[in-house]
Amino acid sequence: MATQNVPVDMDDTTFQTAANRATGEGKTISQVVAEFLMQYAEGASAGTMTTYTVKRGDSLSRIAARFYGNARKYPIIQRANNISNPSRIWIGQVLVIPPVGDSPTTPTTPPPPAPPPPTPPRPTPISTPIVPTATPSVPSPTPAPGGGPQKPSIRWTGSPHFNNRRRPDDITAIVIHSTANDSLEGVINWFNNPNAKVSAHFTIGKDGQIAQHVQDMHRAWHAGRSVWKGRNSCNDYTLGIELVNLNNGADPYPDAQHQANVALCAYLAHKYNISVDDIMGHLDIALPPGRKSDPRGYDLDRLRNDVAAVLGRR
Repeated sequence: MATQNVPVDMDDTTFQTAANRATGEGKTISQVVAEFLMQYAEGASAGTMTTYTVKRGDSLSRIAARFYGNARKYPIIQRANNISNPSRIWIGQVLVIPPVGDSPTTPTTPPPPAPPPPTPPRPTPISTPIVPTATPSVPSPTPAPGGGPQKPSIRWTGSPHFNNRRRPDDITAIVIHSTANDSLEGVINWFNNPNAKVSAHFTIGKDGQIAQHVQDMHRAWHAGRSVWKGRNSCNDYTLGIELVNLNNGADPYPDAQHQANVALCAYLAHKYNISVDDIMGHLDIALPPGRKSDPRGYDLDRLRNDVAAVLGRR
């Protein structure tokens, strides 16, 4: 395919956004800009792509009023951009604005917007202790009616740090991590911090509670430089699961946490036909070898054996 060199002028905010994304995805800024232009051109020709850069004073309801003429339609933008908290947007964030029926694709004079959600406090640092909530019931890995393990209880929390897989159905392995912190809420806050540029698909607390940050079909940023069975860039084809743990080799993984991990891995392995041998730790895939040690102290062989038992594969 022939290519053309096109000069692109960017303000400092847009340039920094592109640079952060390039760093998170292991690409050059030129590649990120080229991908954005291609997506924009394809979407524009189909009449389906509109983007908007958040400015000072914006809220999702104000943006919805601007594009749809109705502030109450802000959940459409919230869902399209994987935003868990509608008040948690930031200046310079680029939002996808999906079409809605005959809604205008160009800004209109907005009616008085609905009151915006209250401004949240700054994200809690990952090391800040959080007062634990009541212990939920541990998800059961028992088979569901009709075959296959039940989907465990999962709380959606979202994260802005993701992008599209090359193929949405290319999910062939699971990577287990340790968070190197001591609370689930700390991880949730960090993965929603605009400066983090990291994420995983799921995190499991010590009490067995499961949070989901990124949809399975999307590419979370959890593996970094990596290879598995000769295939590089594990973020492209894996699901990332974080276990709340200090990763010091002494901090325990309670049984409630392990059983929740078994339930989640069994459900995902069945859903995507993943081999239990393709459930591995971050230390197994990181490049160069030895760059990562997580999940230190966690028995991955026990996990694989327990998942295999649930699936009836051993």
